[in-house]
Amino acid sequence: MNNNRLILVSNGEPYAHEKKNGKIKCIKLAGGLTTGLDPLMQEEKGVWVAWGRGQADFEVVDENSKVIVPDKDGYELKRIKLSKKDIAGFYHGFSNEILWPICHSFIEKANFKREYWDAYERINQRYAEAALEEANADDYIWIHDYHLALVPELIRQKNKKTRLAFFWHIPWPAWESFRTIPWRNILIRQILASDFIAFHTQSYVKNFLNCAQKIGAEIDRKKNTIKFNGHQTKVTAIPLGVDYQSFAVKSKDMDQKVKKIKELYSAEKLIFGVDRLDYTKGILERLQAVDHLFEKHPEYIKKVTLVQRVSPSRTGVEEYQDMREEINRTIGDINGRYQRDGWTPIKYFHQFMEQDDLLPYYNAADVALITPLIDGMNLVAKEYVAASNNGMLILSEFAGAAEAMKDALQVNPYDVEGVTETIHQALEMPEWEKTERMHRLKEKVRKYDLNWWRDLFLKEWKGVYEQKIIHK
Repeated sequence: MNNNRLILVSNGEPYAHEKKNGKIKCIKLAGGLTTGLDPLMQEEKGVWVAWGRGQADFEVVDENSKVIVPDKDGYELKRIKLSKKDIAGFYHGFSNEILWPICHSFIEKANFKREYWDAYERINQRYAEAALEEANADDYIWIHDYHLALVPELIRQKNKKTRLAFFWHIPWPAWESFRTIPWRNILIRQILASDFIAFHTQSYVKNFLNCAQKIGAEIDRKKNTIKFNGHQTKVTAIPLGVDYQSFAVKSKDMDQKVKKIKELYSAEKLIFGVDRLDYTKGILERLQAVDHLFEKHPEYIKKVTLVQRVSPSRTGVEEYQDMREEINRTIGDINGRYQRDGWTPIKYFHQFMEQDDLLPYYNAADVALITPLIDGMNLVAKEYVAASNNGMLILSEFAGAAEAMKDALQVNPYDVEGVTETIHQALEMPEWEKTERMHRLKEKVRKYDLNWWRDLFLKEWKGVYEQKIIHK
């Protein structure tokens, strides 16, 4: 960033400090944000502000709550310490019981508690103060995601010249959904203190422009700019990519691992699904489609197996416990009706999977079944394309990734029969067609990867000032 420092602000931290055998170790945490931005921060030697949740995180920080990561030649990680009450109100409460369901258009699941809002305001203020402690007047501050929507204005109030950008990683809904939030105007107004805002897709940009207009902002749809309270904000779509090479490169023993997986499930064709446990992921609807597949196409019995992996999520929330139980019951019912001679139609695993464990399944899967009811992006679709050589991707049209992945077989996840027939189409697709579709998908995923996303964001952000779109 030339002579100006980059300060990155996010809910999740890139590294955690954990105790192993009496010693404290620095652990790099998995995730697209860390993969894409850690190299940038290593180069820039900036400051990353985040919630510290590692077991030994606050045993290694200095008096300013900072530690150099991953070692003495790294960059500064400034940690925010949250109490159980803070986490309950800010994270589980406002972020995930209000913003998460509303932004995914599940209005009926929102829980509009005043104490959640109070906690959200309080913790956003702490994030803003932590960033301001590190920022000089002309530094760049890049804020990430729905947990921190109030931070831009809180920083702007104290530092008018700071260069502020925001990336919103989940869907931005239509006004009809967003308007249900009692604090809707404040949220939009405070995000608009950013100079530059990016979303994954053009449809989210359109929704955000409409919402900003509803609270009285002046919109220029040709330039994608918003004027509000004397400040101008540039808005654009930059879809997040994956680290293509890390998924595309095959280990020496990959063929052997794939062979073992095929033998383990005793099936000619393997369908693979991997999701975090959440009501937005469409897991139950997907299971209904697979049930219908065996009912309508009994020729697939003993020949096709669905391997469904679900990562645990929000284990202390009753609704998520109920969802897990319903998934277990549904799979038990389907397996009870169709299993034959040691073959089981659905193999289900409720456990977290590391990337190294996922790769053999991506390579072994004849079909990836990725059917969220709605998703900001869905990087699993891109990971599968990067890893697979001759598979076929079935993708929900309501995933952000669908906007650019037209060669996938796209489905409406609510249309159970439609999904069933698309699975049948994928299983019976000629090899030449699969090869052509996958080749085109790979070219896009390779070109628009994680580095492309990061570099384009930084280029467009800096361009805002170079083009004098924002007047300080």
